[in-house]
Amino acid sequence: MTTTGDPRRVNYAKRTAETQAAFFTRHLRPGISLLDLGCGPGSITVGLAERVHPGPTTGFDLHPGLPEGADSVTLVEGDVTKGLPFEDGSFDAIFSSAMLQHLPDPLAVMKEVRRVARPGAVVGFVDADWDGQLLYPTNPLLEASSEVMRRLRAGTSPFVGKQLRSLLVEAGFVGCESYARVVHHGTPEEVAGVGTFTASLMSGQREKIIEQNIATGAEVDEMDHAWQTWSQEPGGFLARFWIEAVGWAPEA
Repeated sequence: MTTTGDPRRVNYAKRTAETQAAFFTRHLRPGISLLDLGCGPGSITVGLAERVHPGPTTGFDLHPGLPEGADSVTLVEGDVTKGLPFEDGSFDAIFSSAMLQHLPDPLAVMKEVRRVARPGAVVGFVDADWDGQLLYPTNPLLEASSEVMRRLRAGTSPFVGKQLRSLLVEAGFVGCESYARVVHHGTPEEVAGVGTFTASLMSGQREKIIEQNIATGAEVDEMDHAWQTWSQEPGGFLARFWIEAVGWAPEA
């Protein structure tokens, strides 16, 4: 499949089971059935599928896809906020990366996951938390851009990371554990990549930001330029938190 056009989709396609799901893959074994919820372009899904093969893997997303040449995963298109089109107790393992932050009610999704999890099933969630960021050097435009993006995400859950363990418990899972992982950008290549990517997010959401009266077009352009400039900063550094959580459906 192609990932060109949307910078977020391109960035998601760089994620793998090794980078996003190491905390979860150690609980997998060959022959079990697995669901990747919010699978996106499938770059993580194929790595998970390798670990449960010959068991079946299903990828579920609004726009599911797989890397070129991958054909070992069943793709199901759908909106998780409208429920999951699977029977109760369908899966032995369920994984989700960076999905809950985009939803208004993460707990409702967790309860759906609990419904489709078999007794003893392992579930794993990993998501960012916008409360955790270290940025240097910074300036008013970069700080303003963060506030713009937060306001643009109104009605979603950009701070869900710290809540993952609590949500699993509330949804009925047991033995729940949570961990923090720091993603850091501190080489010229990493700083250039994340700075350019963040700038592309600003420009890509330009019309929506203007439409919602969050900022003017000129202000968005200034913030875009500020990130482009930061991407060339010789001493630039950025670190953010990703939170991982794992739990189990109670045995029957």
